[in-house]
Amino acid sequence: MKHFELFMFDLDGTLLDSGKDIALAVNYAFEKLSIEPKSQEEIISKVGYGAKKLIEDLIPDYPDSIKEKALELFREFYYQNPVVYSSLYEGVQEILIKLKENKKLTAVVTNKYEELSRKILNKLGVLTYIDMVVGADTTSEKKPSPLPVFHTLKNLNVAKDKSILIGDSETDVLTAKNAEIKSCFVMYGYGKKDLALSLNPDFVIKNLKEIEV
Repeated sequence: MKHFELFMFDLDGTLLDSGKDIALAVNYAFEKLSIEPKSQEEIISKVGYGAKKLIEDLIPDYPDSIKEKALELFREFYYQNPVVYSSLYEGVQEILIKLKENKKLTAVVTNKYEELSRKILNKLGVLTYIDMVVGADTTSEKKPSPLPVFHTLKNLNVAKDKSILIGDSETDVLTAKNAEIKSCFVMYGYGKKDLALSLNPDFVIKNLKEIEV
């Protein structure tokens, strides 16, 4: 991977172990609406496509008005409590520092809102190592649309063949393919591993420490 100039990272399940906080916020919303709570495992299995899709997938049989209220309550709670239990995965800070030392560009490309993503990264002490944060609301479409990647490439002035997207789900591999850039799938996150691997990512790693810069 040494020839890449730009390393784009997904956030949840890639840089950030946020499952417990997401589950906490979901079940806060469900409790307020007298909806039966969900297990952390079930909630995390549906992470990756943004908060709206997460709520819709967890309570598919409820009317839209309830889903909208649940989403509102989820966001309200999560924005106030984004880093109660969340932490960086092992090796994340080290690889971000290493990339910076080697004069590589880094970006976070996530389906979480940009402001919230910045807030989390800042609280965990790594925002200063990241050149750009692109969230679900930064561009008109979110992953797996290639638009967030194109936005990043344009703003950081990097060519496609010098860029790679690293993530833990099929969403990230699809995004990279749609943007015609290289993909790296990490095996430790929340994504559907079999589905992601079936899409033939260019690289597969078990730990971010395997990234060569």
